[in-house]
Order: sequence, then structure tokens, then C-alpha cells
Amino acid sequence: MRSLLMGFTMFALVAGTTPLLAQGQPGQPPSQPPSQPGQPPSQPPERARPTEQAKAAQIQGDLVNVDAAKRLITVKVADGSNMEFAYNDKTEVTGAKDGVAGLATMKDSKVTVHFNDDAAAKTKLATRIIVQPKQ
Repeated sequence: MRSLLMGFTMFALVAGTTPLLAQGQPGQPPSQPPSQPGQPPSQPPERARPTEQAKAAQIQGDLVNVDAAKRLITVKVADGSNMEFAYNDKTEVTGAKDGVAGLATMKDSKVTVHFNDDAAAKTKLATRIIVQPKQ
């Protein structure tokens, strides 16, 4: 009987202290307090702050110039103004041989440029350039 009582006491002692030991383990981030009723749950800091994100858009026009050194293309749009777009290795090009390198031979072709307009960085990065076949 004595050993049964001793075993039960040990079990209760271990079971009761295990949650307390788990809370104080080093290397684990502290748990966040529960949110108050009626309040939205807290958001991680990187999502809590609004940031200006690049806006996706597209334009159509005539390919005026390709500057391979600066990695820029210039497109003349419907209102007669020229717009510059940066491009990179991830820019998808269709309708031109050799991808971006082939654009230099496609001047005066009709193009559709899909791009991200980043107002904060003041850049328009072409994500896709579609060259229309000449008629």
C-alpha cells in the first residue's frame, strides 16, 4: 500500500511540474498574451505596417529604342509620349527571336508591355513583353 501511495505521489508531482518546466525553456520565444474580446488578433510587425507595393499594369505601343547597356526599352504610347521600362533576366519576351536580346532588331514593332510600377522606387519593371508580328 505504501508503494502505491508513493507511486501516485511521484506521478502527481511530475505531472504537475511538467507544464511549469515547459514554459521556462530557453531558446523558445515567449508566448503572446491572448487578445482581448472585441479586439482583432495582433499581426506580425511586417504585416502590421502598410507598405507601398508595385502595381501591375500593361500598355501597348511602338517599340522605339532598346538600350541593352542600361537594360531599358522605350515605347511610344497612344498619346504620343515615350515611356521607359527596365527589364531583367526574369522578363518574359514572346514574339522576338532570342528573347530580350532579339528586341533590338524589332524596333517600330507593336508591343504590349506588362509591368510593375513601383512609385517609391520610381521604376517601371517589365515583367512580360509581347511583340506583335509586323503586318
